[in-house]
Amino acid sequence: MNNKIAPSPFHKGEQELQALYDVRERIEDMGQRVIRDYMPLEHREFYEQLPYVFAGSIDDSGRPWASLLFGQPGFIQSPDKYSLSINFSRINGDPLNSNISKGSAIGILGLQFEARRRNRLSASVESSGNEVLNLDVVQSFGNCPQYIQARQIEARQIEPDDKEVPEESHRKSSFKKLSTRAKQIIGKADSFYIATYHAGEKDTPSNGADVSHRGGKPGFVRVDNDSSITFPDFTGNFHFNTLGNILLNPLAGLLFIDFDTGDLLYLTCHAEIIHESEEKRAFESAERLVHFELDEGILIERALPFKWGSVKYSPSLDGTGSWDEVAETLAVRRSTNIYRNYKVVRIDQESDEIRSFYLQPDKLENGNAGEMQAESIQCHRAGQFLPIEIKLPGHDASIKRTYTISNAPNGEFFRLSIKREPATSAEHPPGLSSNYFHDHVKEGSKICALSPRGQFVLEQNSTRPVVLLSAGVGITPMVSMLEALAQQNMTCGGERRVWFIHGARNSQSHAFNEHIKTLIGAWPEATEHNAYSAPLKTDRLGSDYHSHGRVNADLLKLLLPADDQDGSCGFDSDYDFYFCGPPAFMTSIYDGLKQQNVADNRIHYEFFGPGASLLKSPSGERKRSAVGLDVQNPLSVHFAKSDIQVVWELSSGTLLDLAEQQGLTPPYSCRSGVCGTCATKLIEGDVSYADPPLAEIQDGYALICCAYPGKLSKKNSKLKIEL
Repeated sequence: MNNKIAPSPFHKGEQELQALYDVRERIEDMGQRVIRDYMPLEHREFYEQLPYVFAGSIDDSGRPWASLLFGQPGFIQSPDKYSLSINFSRINGDPLNSNISKGSAIGILGLQFEARRRNRLSASVESSGNEVLNLDVVQSFGNCPQYIQARQIEARQIEPDDKEVPEESHRKSSFKKLSTRAKQIIGKADSFYIATYHAGEKDTPSNGADVSHRGGKPGFVRVDNDSSITFPDFTGNFHFNTLGNILLNPLAGLLFIDFDTGDLLYLTCHAEIIHESEEKRAFESAERLVHFELDEGILIERALPFKWGSVKYSPSLDGTGSWDEVAETLAVRRSTNIYRNYKVVRIDQESDEIRSFYLQPDKLENGNAGEMQAESIQCHRAGQFLPIEIKLPGHDASIKRTYTISNAPNGEFFRLSIKREPATSAEHPPGLSSNYFHDHVKEGSKICALSPRGQFVLEQNSTRPVVLLSAGVGITPMVSMLEALAQQNMTCGGERRVWFIHGARNSQSHAFNEHIKTLIGAWPEATEHNAYSAPLKTDRLGSDYHSHGRVNADLLKLLLPADDQDGSCGFDSDYDFYFCGPPAFMTSIYDGLKQQNVADNRIHYEFFGPGASLLKSPSGERKRSAVGLDVQNPLSVHFAKSDIQVVWELSSGTLLDLAEQQGLTPPYSCRSGVCGTCATKLIEGDVSYADPPLAEIQDGYALICCAYPGKLSKKNSKLKIEL
């Protein structure tokens, strides 16, 4: 028996990033299957059909450059599965011309724009001459088609026997700072090509040169100044070939094509991966940013002997943002809580109790002769909510609430799916806000809202199986997450399994039933299960619903794959679980998951309100929101804007409670540190929290709905907040 372990197809940098994004084992297994030391027949035939191919090469100083090689279809031949022969037309001034010699590392990217197909390989130069470049394959693999813009070659001016583009047909210029023309090309680009390189240990297949494609909306690469640019890196295949090289060798070569003029812009740069930043978080669908500092650039005008026709943008771009949206989002975030006006453009009845309201930014005067234009919509993450403010008829003060955004980010609208809350007793009157929406809000109505917020969000860069669990109106964040996962699956494929498990009374109370069926029906990796606790006589088992009862841990044991063959150990714990619903449902699911030894970092939930936490203390008692502060004396609190000074005691409650006791009406929604609506500026002093709030807290601010005055000292003698 041969127990020899195959060497990894990935080098240290690639493996480090795979581990960072928690995909190491899955991608290693995939890489062993799809990364080869030869080209399959399909790839060989693919290359032989192309009239162009991209290449990454390394100059004498170790700097990568990306290039474009071209010829008539058939200019690339594959004598056998281990080699390529490229009979290409050289472009005078292309750095590749002086970078290739026997033994040189080279990366190749075959890209069929019109079909959105691409395959890659790394190779070494076996021999090169003025006309032919012969390559020995080191690694060969396919690539997913996302973010590729479809283009057709419209005209060709090159003859089959042309071996070189005449020098007089183009003009070359070199620079150390970006010229106006270079900035124009970058600023309108919807794609570019990036070459990277890692030397590593000799004769290791995972080392060598690479060239890859990046795409986005026109302008997705931002010119920062005369010597630097930045682009958002979206979800890919998690191989991290490009970024893994940059991690170990922070150099990159970039190629930009002006598809209208045939100009080629070559840049070689120092690169930096930015995993977290304010801009990254504000750029919709960006997993990270990559920043480049220019070392040298070359512009060759009218270099290509053919041109491309009109462009058809990739559907993958629909869920991505833009730098203009980032600037607007950050401007809003950096200001205090500012309400924007939204218009209700559509209303759908989802069930007997739940109605969806579609909101778009209202049009505002832009100062140009009274012309009206709509603000762009703020990007959100699947699972977040929208804090709103409404003025109720017959009420002097407006009320503030939060509602989950039930659609995935799309740059067009927010969908709020709101359940009518009837009175259940004299102590529990009907919901003011929910009933206002159902009874008074029509198409054309205006709603005021803050920017989206919330930490209960889908981790889209995870590749673990995901289980979305809900009951009742708790379905709203789950639908948003399901749509986001479906978009991700549609644009880049993948093998991530998804279970959507929902509990309702019956078909009348079951929201989004047909919508979810449509999503999952075209998605082999997704499974739906609906449990009805009180099905109607007309509800069909196996069609409208799949089981009679409630969603709980016992149901999960039946639905999810087990740890062992007879299922005695329960379901496998390596899932990402997301759940939302009534308190009893939440408690049941959480306790059931913990009984199956599911780690806390695999459990994600949304639980509004000041009630008990789902977490338990070591004694088994549920932790309640209680003040556990080391203070013995009453503390002085100054509400600065109102010029009210008051003494806080343990019986006063939170700072929000204290403010309301003085007749103040600060904004709030969840009263549990989840939404962030109550964020208030600290002028002097500090605060403390009985339990860490879930919402993100900006420096110098406090979430007063769950904050208490901090312990006093000689240095910290009073608390002063901007209210």
